[in-house]
Amino acid sequence: MSSFEEIDNLLKSRNIDFNKLLEYGFEKKKNQYEYRANLIENEFDLIVSFSNEKNKINIKVIDINSNEEYLLVKVPNAIGEYVGKIREECKSKLIDIIEKCSEIEVFKSYQAKQVIKYIKEKYENSPEFLWAKCDGNAVFRHKENNKWYGLLVTISKSKLGLDSEEIVNAINLKGIPENIEKIVDNERYFLAYHMNKKHWFTIILDESVEIEEIFKFIDVSFNMI
Repeated sequence: MSSFEEIDNLLKSRNIDFNKLLEYGFEKKKNQYEYRANLIENEFDLIVSFSNEKNKINIKVIDINSNEEYLLVKVPNAIGEYVGKIREECKSKLIDIIEKCSEIEVFKSYQAKQVIKYIKEKYENSPEFLWAKCDGNAVFRHKENNKWYGLLVTISKSKLGLDSEEIVNAINLKGIPENIEKIVDNERYFLAYHMNKKHWFTIILDESVEIEEIFKFIDVSFNMI
């Protein structure tokens, strides 16, 4: 996979904040935002632009001496120390831009966003995406012991035993086994998806359970871990 393909894949799970682009140093030009950065001790210019409508990134590397685009940097099988160095500088700058000017938005439901916000503000944790092939799943880990206390997933309702293929966001939380037995009703609360069903349970984040109730369960899970 080329560096530029990696950047495109990174953008798939993020939402660009155009105000942050301006703060970073981008200029708004008609229907796009453009930024220039020098590479290889001012031998090249990296031009990065984003459409005003989508998370679509356009990248050009310009040879300053000839004022022409340096196309080798986009050719996957073009190898060599020089072109490799240009690619690495491009990749480093692009990742910095994306990390500072975008927000992770894999999880689309309103309650999933509320959960992410709550955990970030209270526990200073952000979702961690550990599996490249399952980019719709993320964990929350306790800072002191690195153990999971929450797992956000994107699944079909049928995975929880419901008669529907609707795709939803859900959260797995740790709980006291006796309490899990009491609350699981297979309508709002479910035995844990893909985890130990004695110690974990699942809530679909579709507003069938009040958000304040979910926050309480998150606190319990965090404290148990």
